[in-house]
Amino acid sequence: MTTSSHLSISSTALSETILQKALDAAKKFNIPYIKPDRCETQYILTFTDQRLELRANPANKKSETFAPIFVDFVQGSTGYRHQRNTTIKQPLARAVGVKSGFRPDVFDATAGLGIDGFVLASLGCKVILSERSPILHALLEDGLERAANNERTHEIVTRRITLLSGNSINNLKKMDNQIHTVYLDPMYPHSAKSALNKKEMRVIRDLVGDDEDGPELLKVALEVAGNRVVVKRPKGAPRLDGSCENPLEPSHEIQMKNSRFDVYLTAHLKRT
Repeated sequence: MTTSSHLSISSTALSETILQKALDAAKKFNIPYIKPDRCETQYILTFTDQRLELRANPANKKSETFAPIFVDFVQGSTGYRHQRNTTIKQPLARAVGVKSGFRPDVFDATAGLGIDGFVLASLGCKVILSERSPILHALLEDGLERAANNERTHEIVTRRITLLSGNSINNLKKMDNQIHTVYLDPMYPHSAKSALNKKEMRVIRDLVGDDEDGPELLKVALEVAGNRVVVKRPKGAPRLDGSCENPLEPSHEIQMKNSRFDVYLTAHLKRT
């Protein structure tokens, strides 16, 4: 997680209840609470009357301007995707094993802002979202709470989504019931052509860092998954297992324009 010199917590809310949430979060995360007009940090986790937002601080010269980052499963692009793109033929659904009449349980070990996990829950899967970054977890928790209070998304959130905090390796090892599919979309090291050039992704990367334990996470996921592990990778990226001489080859791939899904069927793993 980013240091307190980069991030502070504040509130623009008129509600005393929300202000108390901000103060409680500051104590929980050990991040200073600072009034909006006194913030000097690069980023501000801001509690508003509508939602929780990660904002740039215009008073900080190192802060790159970006639109507030928040989780919204009702409106915006995620809400639109939920309303318009519900086909089980989409690459994500096929990768995790969705079929007519069958919806696998999915453990999303790199939940991030919850976009893919919410899509799968919208399709009928029961999804466990695991996020180790306290800040992303807080944004996710806020978005899920608001979605649970919306008539259109209430059932999806309350019946099909579970949110966990902490390291996904540890969370996977603690699972009592076998999960059909483990889904990984780890942060990929920056390159000039990478999607991380998008402002939102650069900010998230600055907050959470690289997923350097990706190969270990894949190893544990393969031990835990009942049927498959799915790894989302940028187009042309190497396998996640970290082995250059003898990489673990997926059972098959699902190619997309700028990325791919490496699908490891646990019953048919082999090394080349």
